[in-house]
Amino acid sequence: MHSLLYVDDEEDLLDLGRIYLERGGEFSVVTADSALKGLDHLASHPVDLILSDYQMPGVDGLEFLKTVREKYPETPFILFTGRGREEVVIEAINYGADFYLQKGGDPKAQFAELKHKIRTAIERRSAINALRESEQRLSDIIDFLPDATFAIDTGGCVIAWNKAIEEMTGVAAPEVLGKGDYEYALPFYGVRRPGLAELIVKTSEEITGYEFTPLSQEGGVLIAETSASRPRGKTCTLLGKASLLYDKNGNIAGAIESIRDITESKLLEEALRKREAELNGIFWATPAGIGTMDNHIFREVNAYLCAMTGYPHSELIGSSARLLYPSDADYEYVFTEIDRQISSNGIGTIETRWIHKNGSIKNVLLSSAPLIPGDISKGVIVSAIDITERKKAESELLAAYEKNKGLMDSANDAIFIADIGTGVLIDANNKAQKMIGRTRLEIQQMHITALHPEKDKQTYHDYFDQHCQEGSGVQEEVIIDREGREIPVIVSATRLDIGGRSCLMGIFHDVSEMKNAQDALRLANKKLNMLAEITRHDIRDKLTVLGGYLDLLRDPPQKTQYSMYISKLKQTVTTISENIEFTQLYENLGIMPPVWQNVHDLFFSTCAQIDIKKIRVQSDISGLEIYADPLLERVFYALVENSMLYGAGVSVIRLSSRETPEGIVISVEDNGIGIPPQDKERIFSKGFGKNTGLGLFLAQEILSITGISFKETGEYHRGARFEFGIPHGKYRHSSNAQTDRCFIYTKDQASPVSFKEKIYNGLLNRKN
Repeated sequence: MHSLLYVDDEEDLLDLGRIYLERGGEFSVVTADSALKGLDHLASHPVDLILSDYQMPGVDGLEFLKTVREKYPETPFILFTGRGREEVVIEAINYGADFYLQKGGDPKAQFAELKHKIRTAIERRSAINALRESEQRLSDIIDFLPDATFAIDTGGCVIAWNKAIEEMTGVAAPEVLGKGDYEYALPFYGVRRPGLAELIVKTSEEITGYEFTPLSQEGGVLIAETSASRPRGKTCTLLGKASLLYDKNGNIAGAIESIRDITESKLLEEALRKREAELNGIFWATPAGIGTMDNHIFREVNAYLCAMTGYPHSELIGSSARLLYPSDADYEYVFTEIDRQISSNGIGTIETRWIHKNGSIKNVLLSSAPLIPGDISKGVIVSAIDITERKKAESELLAAYEKNKGLMDSANDAIFIADIGTGVLIDANNKAQKMIGRTRLEIQQMHITALHPEKDKQTYHDYFDQHCQEGSGVQEEVIIDREGREIPVIVSATRLDIGGRSCLMGIFHDVSEMKNAQDALRLANKKLNMLAEITRHDIRDKLTVLGGYLDLLRDPPQKTQYSMYISKLKQTVTTISENIEFTQLYENLGIMPPVWQNVHDLFFSTCAQIDIKKIRVQSDISGLEIYADPLLERVFYALVENSMLYGAGVSVIRLSSRETPEGIVISVEDNGIGIPPQDKERIFSKGFGKNTGLGLFLAQEILSITGISFKETGEYHRGARFEFGIPHGKYRHSSNAQTDRCFIYTKDQASPVSFKEKIYNGLLNRKN
């Protein structure tokens, strides 16, 4: 149903017109007895068509029409009047009236004609709008194409010039639209000359004459490259694609051309060609055997591989690798094991034996990887290094083991030696004994699997068998000490013979600190990513709220609503500001790896940065170091500052520690009012508190990076107590620890102080 506004100063005629027009349910009519009332209605109720009398008191039909066209140019307008003067008709048409209909005659016929004109006006306006919207959509599509694009008509005038081409050339669309005479070529070539859009129907020779290299020309589409272009004065290579445009009757209406800067692609192609040449040079010049294989058949080999095996290039190409192995068993084992390693790790490495063409045996370190990562079916590249002399030297070195046992005991890494037949440990150096907290005699009664956690014994037993079979290997493992604490290590294993006894020697390098740092940085990155997502979500929500209230203010609200909208806007802006401030505080979290830090010294150093007024600071800790994020200082700062701001009469802040089965607990407590029971968990929430509400939240985040728990255990009305739970492996006692207790007194206290106290008081005096 179409909505109509009927304006006439004759109320009877309004009623009659509404009755006729609403018959059949096609139209819904709203009436107004003056142009001003009609305008008031339009301000809040848009309609599909306006029907108006000409001669009305105050504002007549023509003035009404002029105002409507200024404010509502898309709304159809019919002048329905008793005046029949020609000049009125002309003025009405000039002002934009869709139809003019004179009153009088048979009402039924007259209103039937009026209905017809109303339908025609609405349909015509809808068609115009649809056409305009269609053209706009097409223009928008072209405008937002990622490639620089323009179009011309059959006369060569530019009819489209999108944003991408504006950016490429620096020429805005209004500067070129509607212009012909090759205007579009100036930003690219500096001269007026045809582009691809006007060369579509030309021959390849003609196209080449304009410094284009045709790549494809078929079915009214031309693709070509050129390096003659200089957009914005920059030398570049462009790829152009031009196509003919047709009208609805199939006639050529113009052409469209899209342009892409492929300079980087061309440079990359050149770099790849250069790289390919370099790799080809490496393949042939490297002093190691290199070849490519497909299903164990050699497809290419370098000269060094030929020299290693004694076979000429022509004999190796197309031959199976079985040619180089002393037996089928050797051949099958090597490739089965290499395929297994490639499936697991992407690369396979093994020590094996090759038989030279002259019958001699060579020890070879063989490595293999797929030519296409993850797809072994497309072939592999292999490298082979002759290690015959190295294996001979290793044998000589192992033979001297007993003579150089003292060197093993002075090594910085733990060394264990196990009997290959039984898996029993037969020796361990001093570092190994210290690492697991056992004597050499105890170790010599242990099986190799006793070094590992119960759940991993079978896995590491399999690794042991594998290293024994292969003769060597490198493996990440976890061992346990006497107390059951896990120690991550990297093990380098080598098979050796000691006095006719086959043994496996493992060098165990402790990587605990490296693992701790990696875990802490991984956790910090996870927290930062989570924070970024949460903060983006919060800010995005608040921006939606902000936009919503701003939109509500566009239409002037009532005074009470206006005040409420402004209040909501201020609250939302404040929340966004707080979110941004929080990210600035949080962004340093985990940026540096954790380090060992002296708790006592760091705590007092932090106190020295705060005006503690009359508060006494006491420490019962000496020489304790913990493994924590470098921002640990902010944790202490937040605790001391909270005691001063919210402790209500705090006079003492005490730092202490105690051992527990799980590790060690560090306490920071005061003698103030304490924390209400209902707030003990909430104080660690982001935003809780009277100030920024970030201090304790950040403190908890900083400590969690290295697995340190953080909670409040004080008694309300007797003081706050914050406890750090430090797990085993994340704390230690320094060898130069002192046992004296240390206090900080304010300047107006007369109690004697130690030398250390004077140092810290001096720091405070300089601060104050």
